[in-house]
Amino acid sequence: MLRFAEELLVLVVDGGGSGDEISIPDRSLRYTLAGAALMDLALENRVDADTQSLYLTDATPVGDATLDPVLAEIAREPDIRSCEFWVRRIAQDTDELRAMALERLVEQGILETDDGRGFFALSRRVARSGHYPTATGGAAVQEIHSRMMSILFSNQLPSPRDAIIIGLAQACGLFRQMLTADEYDEARERIELVAGLELMGQSVSRAISSMTLAESLAARRDVRKQGGGWPRASGRLPVIGHAHRMTGDLRAYFTEQYVKHGPVFGVNALGHSFVVMAGQEANLFVNREGKSHLRSKEVWEGFKEELGSATLLVGMDGADHRLLRKTKRKGYSREFILERTPEAVAVVERELAEMPTDRPVSVIQMTRRVMTEQISRLSAGASSRERIDDIITVNNAMLMVFIARRYPRFMMRTPRVKQARRRLELLIERVLDEHELKTDSEGGDLIDDLLELHRTAPDFLADTDMFIAAMGPFMVGLDTVASTTAFALYELLKHPDLLDRAREEADEMFAAGEPGADILRQMTVTRGVILETLRMHPIGPSLPRKVSNSFDFAGYRIPDGANALIASTVTHYLPEFFPDPERFDIDRYSPERRENAQPGAFVPFGLGHHSCLGQGFAEVQMMLTIATLLHRAEIALARPNYRLKVQHAPGPRPADNFKIRVQPRR
Repeated sequence: MLRFAEELLVLVVDGGGSGDEISIPDRSLRYTLAGAALMDLALENRVDADTQSLYLTDATPVGDATLDPVLAEIAREPDIRSCEFWVRRIAQDTDELRAMALERLVEQGILETDDGRGFFALSRRVARSGHYPTATGGAAVQEIHSRMMSILFSNQLPSPRDAIIIGLAQACGLFRQMLTADEYDEARERIELVAGLELMGQSVSRAISSMTLAESLAARRDVRKQGGGWPRASGRLPVIGHAHRMTGDLRAYFTEQYVKHGPVFGVNALGHSFVVMAGQEANLFVNREGKSHLRSKEVWEGFKEELGSATLLVGMDGADHRLLRKTKRKGYSREFILERTPEAVAVVERELAEMPTDRPVSVIQMTRRVMTEQISRLSAGASSRERIDDIITVNNAMLMVFIARRYPRFMMRTPRVKQARRRLELLIERVLDEHELKTDSEGGDLIDDLLELHRTAPDFLADTDMFIAAMGPFMVGLDTVASTTAFALYELLKHPDLLDRAREEADEMFAAGEPGADILRQMTVTRGVILETLRMHPIGPSLPRKVSNSFDFAGYRIPDGANALIASTVTHYLPEFFPDPERFDIDRYSPERRENAQPGAFVPFGLGHHSCLGQGFAEVQMMLTIATLLHRAEIALARPNYRLKVQHAPGPRPADNFKIRVQPRR
């Protein structure tokens, strides 16, 4: 039999049968897990309670690592205390209880975790069978969601255990999220009836409900009293707020405001208000608790609506996000590109062979062609060369309309954008058709993995979703690896000593034969250049989110529904983490210094469960591209005294006027 905390966590992780993890306030969950521990001790005849107090009846350890520390703490207390006192006290230290409960659920095959980053989902075996795995000869136990629904929507007599679970789930608001509004209204009387069947369970649940309600009301009063609950950034202009600064270098602007105001402040831009969370404190919070308080799906609603699909990885949360991320992982992995390094190198060599030697070339245009062609060939088995202008047109329009909000929506209906999108759709339709005809012996890539998911879970990834799912390899590199590679080339050209050292590494790489993981690992200069470029020229200076559950941060109450910007890369320019931050210094990443290893300081690939899926792929791709370019060609700035200009929308990238001259090496 599972412990109460374990069954409640199954309900939370599986979203009450929806597969989408329920996000409840951290404090509510802590109170509920504390109450669950008390109820387990009660069933073990170690404690008892009445409407006023909780009593120790037996201090003998239970033999359970999650319960015995709680029992010992109760035994040490000389006075008789209320249930509310013990729920609040135990809730202060439930992290270990929660971690151990989740670990047990994975060990028993009830939950599964895909990548060790704290993402859990109901195992397929339990989801399909509706029962928990049992020992040989053991009786099958119906999983928690099915049991709850059977009790709430029938006259079935609940067991004492299930009555307690229903009371705990109601106390922390689980049923309001598990059920539709109509279902909740229908079941509410039954929930209250069942929850009141067990006296101690009723006392514990009442304590959880009263504390949660009191703190929620106090938080709302504080928000109203403080006019939003966070300090406003300085220099606020009437009407347009901070729009003039928000259209420029966001990383620099947010760093300036962080130094003035600390890790949380507010900004207004063109009628939109945002709470900004910045610095190491914010990064650690998002990594640790972002999944419970912040969502991405609202940010990308317009994007998904325009494409007619709900399956956009960056705009998904919970179990659906985990499933699609798991499906895409192989096609965007470091291992995947390492198996195909000759193909990646061949793309660069082809670009060099066709590059004019009598006139300068735009670096960002070159890197966009190269990086997109590499990803589309490796992960989708198709060339993007003929459609690169259409891909850029559609990508920029959608980002400028729906994410940067610089253009009105009718821009998506202009003839140029409509024609580019239609040509892109035809390309992707052809890619999908060709993959449908492939045999297993021909190997697999990202498109094959998506088609397999479509075949096995058509309700999740339908025909109408395949276009946006398959579009990824043709767009993910445009404003990420392409921009970073272009920035890296600029830094190399401005630092001739690094250019010479990186070229020497490139020559050694090709002399050693086909580049693999061991060879790339030895290229410390090239890797250092890329890491330092990611620090000084982050391609994602802030991460937009919607606050799904209110929370406390840095002494302020952040209310649910707020628009949040996580200024994750502010730390990249703070001298306490990176001394002399304006200096390009690749030795920061040496084994002796390891400045990037400081928790929450170096986050070029995002944070939490939405961190970049392809960061390993991207690092290998950039190293191969730069090494091939330096080995095969001599490059120089078209204008020796050129100073880099940066375009900041839809994301930071070198301006088109950053140009180089290219000559084959002799």
